Amino acid sequence: MIMRYGLTDVLRIDEYNVKLLMDLPPSHSKSIHYEPQQYTRLFDQLTQLIDTVPKLSTDRNAWDIEGEWTATGTIYFIDARQQPLFEPIRDFDCRSIKLLNPDRPAVRMTFYKKHRYWLLKPKDLPLTEKIAQIEAYIQVLENKSQLLTDKLGTLPASRRAEALANLLTGQQQMDQWQGILLAPHQYELALSNYGRQYFYVTLNYKYRLPTGDYTNEQEHLLNHQRDKHGLITQLPYNLIFVDTHEIGREHPYQNREVENYLATFPIQSVLGKHTLYARPRVDGASQEGL
Repeated sequence: MIMRYGLTDVLRIDEYNVKLLMDLPPSHSKSIHYEPQQYTRLFDQLTQLIDTVPKLSTDRNAWDIEGEWTATGTIYFIDARQQPLFEPIRDFDCRSIKLLNPDRPAVRMTFYKKHRYWLLKPKDLPLTEKIAQIEAYIQVLENKSQLLTDKLGTLPASRRAEALANLLTGQQQMDQWQGILLAPHQYELALSNYGRQYFYVTLNYKYRLPTGDYTNEQEHLLNHQRDKHGLITQLPYNLIFVDTHEIGREHPYQNREVENYLATFPIQSVLGKHTLYARPRVDGASQEGL
């Protein structure tokens, strides 16, 4: 049974999603805005339909299916013949329920984990943005240093030594980035959340075109959303439509680069949920061709 939320919960979920979107790779798609009452009505309509529609049980021995999907939200496999029931609600941009493949019933499925990230290279960061990012990081370091300094007098001796070591490390980082700030033209900066290791379970599926030919598509599945303590705050649901006639047949199969690129930046500092990178220019020229 789908977990339902009251109006207050729906609003809280949307606020949490907004914060999460800041750490996801940039996307050209935009979420549809709904009034709270409209969102609740459409959400209830969709969840009631999901509760009543029959679900398929996966059979790894009989289905053309591979991979693992346990590290994501709940998945319901739905017979494609049930899809017409979803037509009145298919365009609803639900935050916690995703219809992965309407009109493209899967005849073969492969699940795998995919690393999702965003990366801003030096050419993407004008001088004003470079300066703003460096200043923001220095401010974070200063705030942390002040908070730690204020606590020193209350810490036991065993923790005071660790705190002093952290203060020294923070000061060294501040000195380094303040030096870069004095001569930003001599450095190239990159910005990325690559190091945060956001992995999403992704579905690669094959389906039949109206011409009778097969083609492939892929969709990422909705993950559990967690708070800063790692506790699940929202249970997402993923609906996959299946061609029950074809799924029993066998069908043909149809980043190291980023790690190597970021490794060319010797100066790396974590700023919240992303990392700030810097490297000296070589004879005043960009290393972007490396």
